[in-house]
Amino acid sequence: MRELGIASFVAAFENLYSPEDLDAFLSENYGLETWQHQASQPDRPIWVATTSDGDLVGYAQASPCDLPVDPMPEGALQLRRLYVRPDILSAGIGAALMLRVFEWVEVAGRPPLFLGVWSGNDRAQRFYSRYRFSKVGEYDFPVGAQVDREFIFRRD
Repeated sequence: MRELGIASFVAAFENLYSPEDLDAFLSENYGLETWQHQASQPDRPIWVATTSDGDLVGYAQASPCDLPVDPMPEGALQLRRLYVRPDILSAGIGAALMLRVFEWVEVAGRPPLFLGVWSGNDRAQRFYSRYRFSKVGEYDFPVGAQVDREFIFRRD
């Protein structure tokens, strides 16, 4: 999963950052120890999508919400990552993973679900909008020394 997250991030955003900023971001967010810690947290479920041969083609990870939302609704959740192998985007894998996340939200009592998405990622924003997410805020998102504008989306 870690490798898929790195490959997906690089495929989508490599052209936006200097090699130094990209390396710093990947080290901070996808370093082996960081990844192992994040993946082992009981309140951060991960859903995977595989081929019939068992090859990983996508995953989603959620958690309690830690985005800068004010006021933070009680029990709010967050979609932290939803990655699909870059060469098979638009194959329905993201949709299938999203439905698994919604099942988790349903079991949790249907609290608000938040996510952060880069302000320039129109494709992802359209995808989330199809699932009734709407923009409710913005915040700064550092990638190395570069600071991007990130949108906060919410689904009730």
